[in-house]
Order: sequence, then structure tokens, then C-alpha cells
Amino acid sequence: MPKKMSETASKLLEAQVAYTLDQLQGKALRGHVESNVDFLLEAGSKLRLADLVSEEMIRATALKYASDMEPGPGLAEMVAEIARQLHGHPGHDQCTLRDLVDDRMFDEVLGKVIEMKSVREQIVHDLVGNPLYSELIADVLYHGIRNYMTDNPLTKRLPGAQSMMKLGKSMMDKATPNIEDAIRRYIQKNINSSLRESERFLIESLDDSRIDGVARDVWAQVREEPISRFQDYVGEDDLEDFFVIGFEYWRRLRTTDYYRSLVDAGVDFFFNKYGKTPVTDIIADVGVSRDMIVEDAMHYLPHILKVLKKKGVLEDWVRQTLEGFYLSDAVAEILADA
Repeated sequence: MPKKMSETASKLLEAQVAYTLDQLQGKALRGHVESNVDFLLEAGSKLRLADLVSEEMIRATALKYASDMEPGPGLAEMVAEIARQLHGHPGHDQCTLRDLVDDRMFDEVLGKVIEMKSVREQIVHDLVGNPLYSELIADVLYHGIRNYMTDNPLTKRLPGAQSMMKLGKSMMDKATPNIEDAIRRYIQKNINSSLRESERFLIESLDDSRIDGVARDVWAQVREEPISRFQDYVGEDDLEDFFVIGFEYWRRLRTTDYYRSLVDAGVDFFFNKYGKTPVTDIIADVGVSRDMIVEDAMHYLPHILKVLKKKGVLEDWVRQTLEGFYLSDAVAEILADA
């Protein structure tokens, strides 16, 4: 059988409910927020992160949300819809590339790319070593030699030269019936030398000054272009597909041991760096100040509390929170002795 609250306890409960609701509106709310923030920050200056949570607690929470929690079925659909909304946003017509990346930022990025010479050379080396590139070079050489033999401009200018070339080709065909196969074999035999020369040429051509000049020429041509110009290259369906593909990739990646090891490493670093640091110093390190906390709280709380109060939720919540205290034996004994 549920306990029955005494009349006095009921009056005290209603008085405290009314007082609490009064403190959660108007000027009183701001004072309440400020006093609580100040109290917590003062306490936080005396408490280290490791006093409040352990490394394993942080690790468990990080892995729970980063890896273990299965995204809801509506998340993928929401991501796709956001992609559509972003693609059709009218701001693309007013925003230019220069609005997103100013000249100073472009110069900094370009300078860093130019500094990475060893990376550039490695990319060229890997490209030249790719079998597809080898096939491309071989095909270019083959067609160049064949076209030279069959369509040499020089033979068209000199009287009789074209006939001599045809006669020479005819004699070669008789001596070597499969001349085209012979050319291909010769190219394949000497392809490594051609690839080395190709790699040397690319590295020398892609020197610092040329990269700088080409990049600046391209930037000068496109920096004032609106973002909408590039919508033709990536359609609405394409962008949606990329978002969905990226989302599915992320779903698979987050379940791998590699991904979990990265989360572990991040937690280890964070706790090693901040475990013995006062909580207020951590908050300050990420750029959050006391005034920011107060202003953000006051940005949302008045409206939220007003809606909750209007719907009766706030009063019910406050009463439910306090009611157990006034039904307790301790309060009953205090009131009995009063």
C-alpha cells in the first residue's frame, strides 16, 4: 500500500515545487545558471580527470559509440536526403571557390605541396611502375613507330621517297612476315629503359617552379567561379551515392580491429595527457570559457523550460523529483517532532 503524505508535508512539497518553478524562469534562471556554473567550475579546478573517471571507463564509452553501437535504419536515409539538400542548396550560385579558400590559404597549401618533393617523386615512381602505365607507353611507342613507317610526312615532300619507303617496307615484310609482332617484341624487350627515361622526364618536368606556375594558372582561372559550376560534374544522384557509399564504408570500417586500435590509441593519448589535469584546465584547453557555458545555457534553457512548463511537463517532473523526499520516514519524523 503506497504511503500517504501528511498535510504539512504536502504543503511543503507544493511550496518547494512553486519555488523551484519560479527559479527556472526570468532573471532568477540566469542567476541560478551562473551560480551553478561557477560552483562546478570551482569544484572542477580541484578535481583531476582521473579523480572522476578511469581510462577504462573512457575507453569503454568511446568504443561503444565509435564501434559497437549499430546505427539506426533511418540514419542512411537521412544521410542520403542531406546529400540531396546540399546539392540543391541555392547558396552554390553565390559562393565562389575564393570564398571557401582565400589566396593566402591557397598559397600555404601550394607551398606545402611543393615542399613534399620526396612524396612527389615516390608517386611518380609508383605510377611508372604500374603495369597499366607500362602498357600505355608500349602502345604509344608501337603506334608511333608504325605510323612513322606508313605515314611519314618527309616521304610526302620528297619525290620518290614515298615509293622507296613502300618498297623498303615491302622488302621488310618479305624478310620478316610478322613485322608488327617484331616491333612489339622489340618494344617489350626495351620497355624498362623507356620507363626509366619516362620517370626521369616526369620528375624533372614536375619541378617546383613548374608546379607552382601551373597551379597558379589554374587557380586564377577557377577561383572566381561559383560552386554551382561544378554541379554538372557531380550530379545529385552521384553525390547521394557517394554519401551512401561513404556511410557503408564507415559502417564496415568501424567494426575492424584496426579502427578499434585507433580508438584505443586516441584514448591512451588523451588520458596520458589530461589524466592528471584539473577539469577546468581541460575545458579551457579546448577553448570553452565560463561565459560561453552560461550564454549557451541561456540560449536554450528559457525556451525549453517555457515549453515544458506550458505543457505541464516541468511541474510534473519537479514534483516527481521531490515527492519521494516528502514521503520519506525522515520527513515524517521531523514533522512529528515539530
